[in-house]
Amino acid sequence: MPRQSLSGTLPILLICAAFMLFSPPLQAVPPTEAPPTPEAPKIAEASDEGNEAIGGFQYPKSMDCRLFAAEPLVANPVAFQIDDRGRLYVCESFRQGRGVTDNRKHDQKWLEADLAAQTVADREAFHRRLLGDKVAEYTRYDDQIRVLEDRDGDGAADFSQVFANGFNAIVDGTAAGVLAHQGDVFLTCIPHLWRLRDQDGDGRADQRDSLHYGYGVRVAFRGHDSHGLIIGPDGRLYFSIGDRGYNIEHEGRHHFDPASGAVFRCELDGSNLEVFARGLRNPQELAFDDYGNLFTGDNNSDSGDRARWVYVVQGGDTGWRMYYQYLNDRGPFNREQIWHPWNKEVTPAYTVPPIANFADGPSGLVHYPGTGLSDEFKDRFLLCDFRGGPANSGIRSFRVEPQGAFFSMMDDQQPFWRILATDLAFGPDGALYVSDWVNGWEGEGKGRIYRFIDREAAKSELVRNVQQILAKPPAEFPLAELEQLLGHPDRRVRLKAQWELAARTATTELLRASEFEGLAQLHGIWGLGQIGRRANVEQVELAWSRITALTEDSNDEVRAQACKTLADAPQRFLNAEAIIRCLADGSPRVRYFAAIAAGQCGRLQRSAPPANGTTADFQASLVKLLIENADEDPIVRHGGIMGLAGAVDERSLAALAKHADRSVRLAAVVALRKQGSESVAQFLSDADPQVSLEAARAIHDTPLEGGMKALAALIRTPTDSDPLLRRSLNANFRLGTPEHAMSLARFAAESTAEQRRVDALEMLASWAEPSSRDRVLGAWRPLPPRDAAPAASALRQFLPSLLSGPQSVQDATIKAAAALQVRDITPTLAALVKTDNEAPHRRAAALIALQQLEAAETTELLPLAAGSEWPVLRAASRRVSATRKPDGAFDLLAKGAAAGETVERQDALEVAAEIADRNPDTRRQAQALFATQLDQLVSGKVPADTALDVIEGARRLKDEQLDQLIAAYHAQLPADGLGAQRPLLHGGNADRGQVIFFERTNVSCVRCHKIGDRGGEVGPALTKVASDKNREYLLESILKPNAKIAKNFESIQVRTDDGVAYSGILKRETEDLVELMTAEGKLLSISKDTIDARKPGLSAMPEDLHKRLSPFELRDLVEYLSTLK
Repeated sequence: MPRQSLSGTLPILLICAAFMLFSPPLQAVPPTEAPPTPEAPKIAEASDEGNEAIGGFQYPKSMDCRLFAAEPLVANPVAFQIDDRGRLYVCESFRQGRGVTDNRKHDQKWLEADLAAQTVADREAFHRRLLGDKVAEYTRYDDQIRVLEDRDGDGAADFSQVFANGFNAIVDGTAAGVLAHQGDVFLTCIPHLWRLRDQDGDGRADQRDSLHYGYGVRVAFRGHDSHGLIIGPDGRLYFSIGDRGYNIEHEGRHHFDPASGAVFRCELDGSNLEVFARGLRNPQELAFDDYGNLFTGDNNSDSGDRARWVYVVQGGDTGWRMYYQYLNDRGPFNREQIWHPWNKEVTPAYTVPPIANFADGPSGLVHYPGTGLSDEFKDRFLLCDFRGGPANSGIRSFRVEPQGAFFSMMDDQQPFWRILATDLAFGPDGALYVSDWVNGWEGEGKGRIYRFIDREAAKSELVRNVQQILAKPPAEFPLAELEQLLGHPDRRVRLKAQWELAARTATTELLRASEFEGLAQLHGIWGLGQIGRRANVEQVELAWSRITALTEDSNDEVRAQACKTLADAPQRFLNAEAIIRCLADGSPRVRYFAAIAAGQCGRLQRSAPPANGTTADFQASLVKLLIENADEDPIVRHGGIMGLAGAVDERSLAALAKHADRSVRLAAVVALRKQGSESVAQFLSDADPQVSLEAARAIHDTPLEGGMKALAALIRTPTDSDPLLRRSLNANFRLGTPEHAMSLARFAAESTAEQRRVDALEMLASWAEPSSRDRVLGAWRPLPPRDAAPAASALRQFLPSLLSGPQSVQDATIKAAAALQVRDITPTLAALVKTDNEAPHRRAAALIALQQLEAAETTELLPLAAGSEWPVLRAASRRVSATRKPDGAFDLLAKGAAAGETVERQDALEVAAEIADRNPDTRRQAQALFATQLDQLVSGKVPADTALDVIEGARRLKDEQLDQLIAAYHAQLPADGLGAQRPLLHGGNADRGQVIFFERTNVSCVRCHKIGDRGGEVGPALTKVASDKNREYLLESILKPNAKIAKNFESIQVRTDDGVAYSGILKRETEDLVELMTAEGKLLSISKDTIDARKPGLSAMPEDLHKRLSPFELRDLVEYLSTLK
């Protein structure tokens, strides 16, 4: 059974708001039943592919690339880490798409169950409920950790062994993060953080301890797992999780957020677990630089937004919520520019903005340790950009520069490219190791680890020195040598020395180091901080005294690190005077860390007042800091907010509503939000629109129910703030009283905000049966069914004004009236149907609304509509007539199916199938109609734009004779790449297709393809794709993405008859030759007569993507793409 650790105490570093409508449910005890024994993984046989692929890589000319390991020694490598002896611990995943699933592959019922899940147990329960017997497939395969080792020293692995496997429980995620450290191997595999140990030395883990349980409350997207393991300079274990959320009970603390990605930290024994930062989407890897700054690359949401390069700060919220994914426009994330870099007038104050928008698929991440490569890599990050295919994937290199307390990104390069890298790490030998997924998204049972060596650096004595130091057990070093190593050029060596000195409580050596210069001094401070966190050590007072003294050092960075470390001090060692002094420091970075320390100090004082009864008052200094910052530096502002949230009580914060400075009021709002205080409502009436909006966000999004009435009342105050209007309208909808229904109707009638007027009417229309998903956020916030009468009464009162509004408001009014059975609108609808100069689609909608209202006028209007010159109105008349008298409808529908206009034919066939579904007595007539249509289809008499409607309508009847006719039709179609899919070529709706392309989450077209200035760059741009591509090409590209890969995106490997292998991007091909663009950018022509073997690369587009759309949706998508000329 997983161990339950009770040691340690938790410093409360974050103040989490209560963001559910109810107290969060406690996470259940982890299950003790082991999953079934998995099947052996399917791993490809050995081949020369790994070596041949090197020819297609782009990498610096000063380096060599060698294949370290390939299948069958390693397969499907998700992540890996190298220990101090050079052994590679590799996470291999064999459960992608068959155990580790993705919401995009399931239906709406599944999605809503996932959005409702609050615990891991909830997730397992809905898997069992919705999958039935198929749930057994989720345990059929496992993920595992493999150890690779080069034992003969030739630069290639010659030893491969599974270290741990059996990670195949129903609730298990991907084994996505591994870290080996001094005999412990940590593994992040949802729902656990595992600590594995090999007790008997046989190379296999024989002890498994679950340090925590409760990661991964939801399914979300595949790959949004727990990962990113790294030990920070403070000696703690840091790791991340994607937006699958968490619900963790640990040491009497409850960490709960089911809708956000986060970064955690804890001690190496698992104690003192903290949520360090939240609001991330999928931060796959973490990296510290030489100064202890933590960074990550956060993936985008596939909606035309960009991935984010994030400075991960304590208590930070970067603004993403998992439920945004299922709003077509991604809700506030896009609407309110949360993913954009810093803009003081736009960036929400509760968020910490990204440094930059960068990359497309950020995954593996490392900061250069200082040795192994050329000086060109000094102070640089290396980030894997995973795009699903090697042709446009690789490793980016860049650096950051301080900008106040924040950073800017500089000098982006692509030194390693055309490799599908998932992770990377520097070995003790100075080489850069890179894992290659090979191709696709789910794993092909293949995998490679490559080793990049700088030829000059490899000869360096320093590199050999690093290898020797790292390989030597830390306990074997004398203290004097460890002290000396704190100044070593390689960060790994410095950290090893620091951690060992701290482990031995070598206070004297660390005190001396804290007087050194440069990086060695910082390691001295960090080491003293490690000792200071161990309350049972005599030298604690010495450590904190020295750190406090360093807050007066002449070096800005030393003062900053001293303040940062002081935030971990126990109350009796926190020097409030020093912190207050640093809040006014000349360095923004010092002020930021001092503010974090102030929050911690004040929090401790408020929770347990000092014995002498005196407490420090940080408020005045924090307010001064915020005034002077004037919202210019987002990190200083964040520090001020954290300081206020921790050090200032709720009443005093609320009093800041009267402060003259906007920056102070804005920070006070967010501080109250962090405290979960409903006093934030006092700021709703603030004269500054940003302050008022921030208060609205806090009340609505958290939510803080006590402020909801005040938020709803803002609907009566004119504003240009669309985000505030949305939330105020929704507050009225959620409160749900007759008064609030009246407020919505009045707003719809009188406001000038046209789209929000439509929103208000849609709220009234759905009043009786509100969706369980919040209208603004998409969060699971169910409301009970309600009486429709208040909404109907409110709509009726403002009907004349609404019907004189813009067309969109009139149309929404008609829909709401029909839904609420407001028959007062009948005369207006009848007049609309009769008006020749009205838009045909509006006249058709009015006729259908009259039928929904069971209006007497419908009967007299049907002949008028049936004889109209407009096809859409004629189609509506048939629909209404058939709905009123289904038994006698089929002669009429047969005429519609034979009509001359597409919309009439398609609608008639749809209505025929719908009637048969609702009225079993009509099935025989429906079968006869579709049998006739199929006969005509086989004989070529049905227009191409209606073929799919005939086939799909017939299939709905589930009739054997009709199925035979469908088969007969398919049999006569050309045996080409399309075959039975040819009915998808014509008859779609381009407007609906555009929505699918840009907004449908389950296919995420816009993630990879750009149209105009919107979309990603993973795949080819489609702005003018139909200018030289026909419908057949477009459809085949969707159904079979590997059949025809776009120019400049198809990679191939060829081997000539003299045994030479070439790789590159296929630029041109004729009957006689192929022309490749090599990794060096050279065009190479190869005669086909000399080619002995040829292997094409695969498209990054998933083969099964089309299965996520219905046939009609595919037809719409083709229609839209065909318009792009």
